[in-house]
This record gives sequence, structure tokens and C-alpha cells, in this order.
Amino acid sequence: MSGHRPGGRRGHAAAAAASERDIAPGAARRSGGIDPAMREELHFSPDDGHIFLYGQRMLLFHAASMATLRRELIERLGGAAAREILTRLGYQQGFEDGVRIRETNRDRPVEDLLGMGPRLREMEGFVLNHPIDAMVCDGDRGAFWGDYFWSSSFEAQAQLDHAGLSGEPACWIMVGYANGYCTAVTGMPILWRELECTAMGHSRCRVVGRALSDWRNFDEEDTGFVQLEAAPPGRVAGADRTGVLDNFIGASAGFKATVDLVRRVAPTDATVLFLGESGVGKERFARALHGMSARADKPFIAVNCAAIPEALVEAELFGVEKGAYTGADRSRPGRFERADGGVLFLDEIASLPAPAQGKLLRVLQEREIERVGDVRVRKVDVRIIAAANQDLRAEVAEKRFRADLFYRLNVYPVSIPPLRDRREDIPLLVSLFTQRFASRLGKRIAGFTRRAHRALWFYDWPGNVRELENLIERAVILCDEGAPIDVRHLFRGGETLNFTVFNLDKDGALAAAGGAGAMSPQPAKGRLAEAVLEDFQSFEALEADLLSLAMERNGGNVSAAARLLKMGRGQFEYRLKKHRGAAPGGTRGRAQPGRPG
Repeated sequence: MSGHRPGGRRGHAAAAAASERDIAPGAARRSGGIDPAMREELHFSPDDGHIFLYGQRMLLFHAASMATLRRELIERLGGAAAREILTRLGYQQGFEDGVRIRETNRDRPVEDLLGMGPRLREMEGFVLNHPIDAMVCDGDRGAFWGDYFWSSSFEAQAQLDHAGLSGEPACWIMVGYANGYCTAVTGMPILWRELECTAMGHSRCRVVGRALSDWRNFDEEDTGFVQLEAAPPGRVAGADRTGVLDNFIGASAGFKATVDLVRRVAPTDATVLFLGESGVGKERFARALHGMSARADKPFIAVNCAAIPEALVEAELFGVEKGAYTGADRSRPGRFERADGGVLFLDEIASLPAPAQGKLLRVLQEREIERVGDVRVRKVDVRIIAAANQDLRAEVAEKRFRADLFYRLNVYPVSIPPLRDRREDIPLLVSLFTQRFASRLGKRIAGFTRRAHRALWFYDWPGNVRELENLIERAVILCDEGAPIDVRHLFRGGETLNFTVFNLDKDGALAAAGGAGAMSPQPAKGRLAEAVLEDFQSFEALEADLLSLAMERNGGNVSAAARLLKMGRGQFEYRLKKHRGAAPGGTRGRAQPGRPG
């Protein structure tokens, strides 16, 4: 581990003093109880069977049942796999809480928001927090520090009850939660490590958190929950994993679902069809699949079907014999022959012309090809992986793509979600790309400014992961040595941000930040407030009108209306139900859903 932030010695002195005594539940507690703003976000609705916290539906879950589930995961899957699953579960819980805390408390300092995470977990009954060094974040320098004791750990007690003393820390869900929550609040990847645990015989649990980039030494188990499987089935132990793991990092449910599908199909020879927008990483997933398969030491041949002139498609795929046409002065194999024994990746498969589609179908059925201008049949052993950024079913309906070929390719479809639908992966990818390009250019980057983190979070990413990678490379090139990356370094290529980043101008007034490409015009806060006050009745009436208008614009779709107002569906439904029961006076009477979302 690298050196500590200023003040770290005080934290270690406090830790040493505290280690001389056991921490009893309730000791060294902060004064003031639960933050009133947090209490207002907790709603019980037993008549509907709902509990909401920050707009999320919650469950009161029996601790004994959770302990049983934990034990069965360990017994059935092994400790390493169970740890990865439970840590990822905690990460997703923490990240979702962090996003909602940040969005509902935009005017509060980051340190306040960080302090709300431990209180939330205490409310949920997982652990009791005792800060040794309370969390501190310097976003402009990419610095983060936190040092805590935990007592009354549910997970540690579950481990002791299940198997007695352990050889490793046991608070997996809590560590994952701390990672996810702090990453969401700060906008940069944070890694917490449990250094002591009561499940190991210590008098209390102790965790230390730092920015991921500041940890010099950590176990692979600490970050395995955000990475693709390290040792694919069937691969030789110790084999090079660089190509398999390259760029594969994420903790979102969408990312992990895709990875799980890839891992399951990799050992087979089934045809795989990757579906997703341009830039989501279809070829990278295809290469990872190949690297995890029994054909990993055989060729991987990629062909972009849209980049081949129509007249040359058949020659490129199936090969050509000398003299087959003017200019064919020698025989040469096609992509199928070059991929023999390995994998042929057909990207943008929807671009294949109709004649080539028919011949491709025959190859898939018969496993044999004929070169252009030849009469000899050649057997080929090729696994097909295809990819499309269009809706192939719609292409079939429009008669632009053969239905029989579609069904032949659609054996094992894998949809890759766009980056905007897995935003919790953005901080991890940003860290990965920044380290890569900074190392490549020999440049030291001091993190990202808070404005840059906010811009990265709210941008729509039409170019997905590929666009993010390109923007980070651009920013590292433009950023000064030892300085943090700012908005002006990222968005200089005409990108449109869907929110305004404000700076202070030379007169001390708020002004939109310059150098950030094309920004969507937004009304100034003062003018917007004035317009609202001109026809203001009450906050309740204003909220009811916003809810109703959002429902109107989205045809009664609750989920879409909630997204329009930047709210969770549960939070939106709770407020909608509240206004339905109100008297009609003072509202437009539109807060009735047209259909379920």
C-alpha cells in the first residue's frame, strides 16, 4: 500500500488506542441520531406490502435466512465464488444507494454524503460503524481516505456460527457495499479492504478505504467481483489472460449478466450472436469468448461485413481460384479457410448482400465451402460468432435478411447493454482507461475534477465504451502534467451534454463552463424560479403537476415518467399515490396513470 494522506498518523494512533479495548455496540457513536433528511426518505406502506427508502423498494429479511443462504453458497460454490457473488451484491446495493443519496442531496458537501452511507447500513442492521479516520475525499486530486472499526457485524457472526474461526475476512457484503457507495458518491473507483475481522479471532473488524489507483498491493479477490472470470473453464492453469481480460471490468447487473452468458457458452461450439449498439464491445466480447474456449490456441479471424465491397464478399469469405475473374492472378484462401479449427467473427452481419447470405447459410449447414471459380469442395471446422447493431428480426420482417439464416445464427443470442444503462461501470472504466493512457504517454494525472466526474456521469454515451475510451485518451493528451482532468479536456469534439456545468465568471456570477463542446441550453436557475413563482400555489400542487405532466408525455408509462423526472420508479409511484388521494383542487387532475408502466 502506498503512503497515507496527511493526517494518517493520527488515524493509526487512534486505531492503536482503540485496539487496546473491545468496542461494545453503541460505544463511540456519533451524536445526533439519524439524519432527519434520511428519516424522511423511509416510508412504510404495510397495506400495499411496500417499504421504500430513497424511492427504492426495500425488504425486511430474516437474518437467519440470509445466513443460511450464505452458508449454502459457500458449500455449493466454494468460498471464492461465494465471496465474489456476495461482494458484488453489496456493491450493487451500495452503488444504488450512493446514486440516490447524491441526487437527492446535491447541495451538500461530498463528506456529508459519504457519512450518510454508514448510517444507512446501520439502519439496515448490517453493522455498527466507528470511524477512526472519517472519510475524506479530494476529488480534484483523486484522493480518498477512510479508516473504520466495525462491530456487531452480521456477516462475521454468520461465519462464526457456520464454521467457526476463518482464515480470511468474512464481511463480504459490507465491503462490497462500501466500495459501491463511495464509488457512486465520489465518481471515482474506491476500494475498501477488511484488514481485521472478528470471524478471524480479532476483537473487532477494521476496514481501510482508498482510491483504487492508490493501492499498490491487493489480492485479486479484492477486485474479482468487478472482473471477468479469471480462469476460464478448460484453460491451462497459468495461461496468459491478457487478451481475455482486456477492458473487461464492471459491476453492473447488465455487465455481469452478459459475462455469465459468455462464460456458459464459451466451452461449447455453439454459434453465438452478439447484439448491441455500436461501441458496446461486441468484438471484444467475441475475442474473450474465443480466449475462454477450447479453440483458444487456434485462429480468431474477424471480418467486418459492412466494409467489404459487395462484389468481393464471396471471394473474401470463401476464397478464390486463379483465373476466376479478371485480376485473380493467384489462388488464395478465404476467411473460412484461414479460420479453420478456430473462430470466424462476422461483424455487422446484417450488411451481407442476399447472394452471400444464401451461400453462408449453406456453409453453416454443410460445414464445407467452395472457392470462387473452383469446383472442389473443402471441409472446414469453424465456430461462427456473429454480431449485429441492428434488429435482425426487423430486418427479416422487411425482407432484407434471410429468415433461415437468422434462425441458424440465433442459436445463442447475447445482448450487450449500452453504457448509459450500466452507469455504475463508468467510474471503473474511467480509472482503467486513465491508467492505461497515462502509462502509455508517461504522464501523471491527478484524478478528475468534480465537474468532470459529473459530466461523465450525465453524458448519454451514444458511442458507448468505445467513445468513453476515446474521450479519456483525448483528455490525458490535453491535460497538463500532474493536473486533474477537467470538462474542457474531455468534451471538445462537438459532444452535446444534457446538463449545464457552471463556473464563476470574472464578476463572480454563475456562467456555463467553456470549452466543453456543444452544451444544451438550460434556463438559469434564477429565471426558472421566477417563472415558477409567478403562478405558484403550493409545493404539493407543483409536484402533482410535474407528476401528471410526466405521465401525459409518456402515455401513462410509470417507468418512463419516473426516468423523465430523474426519479426511481418506487419513489415516483409513492408520490403519485399520495397525490391521487388528495383533493382535486389545486392540481390539473392528471395524476392518473393511463396504463401500467
